[in-house]
Amino acid sequence: MLGPLSYQSTAAMLAAFFLALFLVPVLRRPAEHIGLVDRPGGRKRHACVVPLIGGLAMFGGFAAGLMMVDEGLRPYASLLVGMGLMLMIGVIDDLIDISASAKLFAQVVAAVLMVSWGEVQIHSLGNLVAVKPIEVGEWAIPFTVLCTLILINGINMADGTDGLAGGLSAVALLMLLIAGILGEASRSFVGVTGVLLASVVAFLCFNLRVPGRRYATVFMGDSGSMMLGFALAWLAVYLSQLEQVSIYPVTIAWILVLPVLDVLTLYIRRIAKGRSPFSADREHLHHVLLRSGFSVTWTVWSLMGVMAVLGGIGLYGWRQGWPEYWLFVGLIPLFVLQYLCSVRAWRVMRFLKRG
Repeated sequence: MLGPLSYQSTAAMLAAFFLALFLVPVLRRPAEHIGLVDRPGGRKRHACVVPLIGGLAMFGGFAAGLMMVDEGLRPYASLLVGMGLMLMIGVIDDLIDISASAKLFAQVVAAVLMVSWGEVQIHSLGNLVAVKPIEVGEWAIPFTVLCTLILINGINMADGTDGLAGGLSAVALLMLLIAGILGEASRSFVGVTGVLLASVVAFLCFNLRVPGRRYATVFMGDSGSMMLGFALAWLAVYLSQLEQVSIYPVTIAWILVLPVLDVLTLYIRRIAKGRSPFSADREHLHHVLLRSGFSVTWTVWSLMGVMAVLGGIGLYGWRQGWPEYWLFVGLIPLFVLQYLCSVRAWRVMRFLKRG
């Protein structure tokens, strides 16, 4: 063993990282040839054509690394197939702009595969009311499907500026990896999560703004964001329901709370205004920060830091044995604050600009 990771899992992570890193420049020219690119204009902030190959590179690295992970991989078949479906639909959307309803249908199909074929379902929410654990019962399948759709679209909506969706996904995967290690989950779960994290980090080498590179040279596109959202939902539900780990389900909620709250508050606000919940606007949390005058780099790293802190609170509370209802109650003010920032976005921007 090499710390909490086996040598085989470590090798799989390295293979996934370097293959994804290799695939980005390899796929660039074919993507430009077939038109798999994001062109400037409209609400888009970039000034040149950018290839939408991040999702393909990450999936290639992940699939290759997955074959090297030790222990049985049969439980993860629905993960790989669901990610592949999201990738395929996303690539089609990036090429020809399919309707929101068609994408939603594909997301439902992937989620149903996850809960039926993979049998990855939320059965217990934990002891959130200080009486006894809340069992979902016969609502396990529809509830898990709903949660999966929310997270897929949460990551998809976060893909609005360089490095944000990938950065938030990397933080979430790191937190799930730490939770799996602390909870002594199977080596296969730790390996699979680590391999996906390595693939995302490789993509971020081209997508994050860093000194010497003012703009992202590659985007993940809908193919990458929907794929990562599905993978996060699959891994989070799987880990939260493992009996041998005994992690609080509410701890998983703390790890994923930032993108989930963003999408939920926007859905509520749009429906209240009589608009489609899938309509586009520029009032996401990262849009508010950007339009308040903060740089893309500051906004992305700040939100990644906030997500890490929130996930850290959930992990710390679990390891310290805090009552689950304490952590659940702690989520309520976060939701209220996020909702108020959403419905008062322009006031928040004016306040931040004055600051």
